[in-house]
Amino acid sequence: MHNSLGTLADIDPVSAGFTIDRDGFVSYKDSLLFLPPKERGAFRLLLNAWPKVVSKDDFSKNVWVGRMSDESLARCIAQLRRALSNLGVVQIDSFYGQGYRLAILADKVRRLSLVPAMVHSPQKSDVAKPHAALVEACIHARQLLERRSPDAFSQAEAIIKNVISKAPNYMVAKLLLAQYIAERAFFDGNIQRSQIDDALGELRSVQDAEPYLQGLQSVTGYLLDCKWHFDEARVAHEQALQMSPDDDVAYYHYGFHLIYTNASPAAVDAMRSAVQRNPFSPNIAVGLVRACACANMDPAEVLAQARSAYSSHPDSPAIYVNLLYTLAWVDPQPEIAHAARHFVQKNRYAHALTSRAVAYILARCGDHAGALEIIEKHSSIHGIHLAALTAMGMLDEAMTKVKVAAETGFGVLPFSLSVPECAALKEHPDYAQVHAKVFGRMPAE
Repeated sequence: MHNSLGTLADIDPVSAGFTIDRDGFVSYKDSLLFLPPKERGAFRLLLNAWPKVVSKDDFSKNVWVGRMSDESLARCIAQLRRALSNLGVVQIDSFYGQGYRLAILADKVRRLSLVPAMVHSPQKSDVAKPHAALVEACIHARQLLERRSPDAFSQAEAIIKNVISKAPNYMVAKLLLAQYIAERAFFDGNIQRSQIDDALGELRSVQDAEPYLQGLQSVTGYLLDCKWHFDEARVAHEQALQMSPDDDVAYYHYGFHLIYTNASPAAVDAMRSAVQRNPFSPNIAVGLVRACACANMDPAEVLAQARSAYSSHPDSPAIYVNLLYTLAWVDPQPEIAHAARHFVQKNRYAHALTSRAVAYILARCGDHAGALEIIEKHSSIHGIHLAALTAMGMLDEAMTKVKVAAETGFGVLPFSLSVPECAALKEHPDYAQVHAKVFGRMPAE
């Protein structure tokens, strides 16, 4: 149980800089906090009750309208703590059997008030807050991006672009658009390289307007990784972690960067840090499993991690497919292929990674015809099915796809070449030439 009676002092939330507008949105020093509805409602309750404890019954009645479980409240508070950690001036204390209380870190509030503002946009004070509906739209778009399905990507893109058309100075929307571009570049490559360059240009305008916007440096590093500029990406990722040391997404992006740059043991540490900060994200849980595999951990340990992820996220399609994928890698059996086929029949390709995962599972478990059918149906110039081709011993065919993907200059190829399933490609006589092209811009040691 946390206890911070000494931190409350005489500073109330309003004096610390928190305000609630008539639409129920919370701002800190005139900057709107980007909180989903449940987290926003819980934070409003904590702000209004300060310095008193908010009971579980109050959360249930006022935020969940009576349909709340202890698990859903714990998840909400964990997400809220994560979202507020970047501010550095509050914490949420838990009181066993009672509820939660907001604590104002008085010393940090006073310390911040003594520090002159470092960077200010001359226009920022003149820019009106975006309409509440546009903020809600961006929150919904971010949730869609988390699903990482083709349909969700398309919906998110339309929403974000609509928000930007109506509120061109809303920097959160521009940051989300850049994140969308990075996600598409990594997961299905259904964009052009010029879109990555354009997104990086937009992020420079965000940097000028709101240099401390959470996620800015991390998404910048993510985009630079997508275009294989790993030297520049390293700087952005390190800045992201320095500015937001409790940002789970920053650790997650950094973990993949470390995989690309041949530092997989460190990637495991980064992914574990991400999971510790956000144990409710199935995407981060999958990232940890893949980092463990890339770090050449014992396959049994990797499988144990995949099983643990599934037990924590039993309803996540991505986690389930990841478990089947890991099972096929460790101990291929016909039953695993059958489970993968059944999953596709039930869920279609509900995640952007499903086709490459299922193709590998079938190939690894002996169903080469089924794997080849998926590869043909879901083909991509970015070589997304290299693991399946390698599992079938089709190394020349795989290398042909690698060469085509290398010419694009962006995408998921660095990751595909780093996973243990594709290790045999490194023995191909043409690999050295491809490696120099893909990994030519590595960080200085």
